[in-house]
Amino acid sequence: MNYKPSKSILMKSLLKTLGLFIFFAVPICLKAQTMEESLSKTLMKMDSVQNLSEMMNVSAQFDMLAAKWGNEWSTNYYAAYAKIIASFIVQDIKKKDLFLDEAEKYFGKVKTIDSQNDETWVLAALITNARISVDGQNRGAQYGGIFNQNLSKAEKINPDNPRIYYLKGTSLFYTPEMYGGGKALAKPLFEKAKELFTKEARTSVLKPNWGEKQNLDYLKQCDEK
Repeated sequence: MNYKPSKSILMKSLLKTLGLFIFFAVPICLKAQTMEESLSKTLMKMDSVQNLSEMMNVSAQFDMLAAKWGNEWSTNYYAAYAKIIASFIVQDIKKKDLFLDEAEKYFGKVKTIDSQNDETWVLAALITNARISVDGQNRGAQYGGIFNQNLSKAEKINPDNPRIYYLKGTSLFYTPEMYGGGKALAKPLFEKAKELFTKEARTSVLKPNWGEKQNLDYLKQCDEK
């Protein structure tokens, strides 16, 4: 006996086939993209992140790019950077450190690939800064010196990197005046960073350029009473 499927069954079968085609077509399209194109699109998504869930999705995409281009400085850099941002967003202290542990692993690859890149040491300083922010009162002494050492390494390689002075400014901004910090001391560093941000060339996603908007926000806060 010959079985003739109904139109509804044929339609369902067609949809399943199309669904499979779409499923397999997406990786094919991603595969066709260059590393730079893939990083650019993922960074655009990161710019519009509204919550931890969205940040986790973006971070997972950076993980995939780092897995695909495992020996590239940029993919590992952004995978680490995404973990750091996630650590700032999540509220659970233990999870903050877990994110930073993952960032440290990517940083290890970043440093191995190019230890003479100033952005490598800015990234190291950013990770250290994130560690301090988890518990500033108890971690300042532990990580403060490492933070400064990392920025010193970056400054020796490229003293015109605006993120160096932005991070120095944020450190002083959150340090109480009685311990040598405060808005008044932080402001000149934010001003220097602002000047350098305006001169920074943004020709490729392969060279990080984050921090300008945040730097301006801190400058405004320095002027607030």
